[in-house]
Amino acid sequence: MSAPEPIVIQLDLPVSPERAFEFFAPGFASWWPVATHSLSRSFTTEVEIGCEPGGAIAERVDDGPWQRWGTVEAFEPGRRIRFTWHPGREPESAQWVEVTFEPVAAGTRAILRHGGWEALGEIAPILRREYASGWQHVFGEVYAAFVRKRAATAPIPSR
Repeated sequence: MSAPEPIVIQLDLPVSPERAFEFFAPGFASWWPVATHSLSRSFTTEVEIGCEPGGAIAERVDDGPWQRWGTVEAFEPGRRIRFTWHPGREPESAQWVEVTFEPVAAGTRAILRHGGWEALGEIAPILRREYASGWQHVFGEVYAAFVRKRAATAPIPSR
């Protein structure tokens, strides 16, 4: 049995690639829907992306320990970010997620790709189906709405 194909979600956003990238990575905590998409749900008080290779993607409840979701592998401001992804699982089961930011006439084409399903073995097809709808909501709806709402006026969120 071959591994499932990567998930691919493409958005056109009315901002520069640099701004779209800054909203995605440094601004991660401002838009990520922790109440529905975190290990602890509504108890989560912080999420972050460490903005450098080796940085953690993690969540924390109150003043408790950070729970790692993945590790940044590539961090190229305005161009792309790539990270491992294993929320709630061991790092050995990590897949990869890459988000690229390409200039287009109207602003930016942001493309999220999530692959590496072979690391999950026989549960890969099930988790891929769940992540396909999850990424559509989180990236395709929540992140896109966040960028569009703030495109004209808001300063870039900071952690």
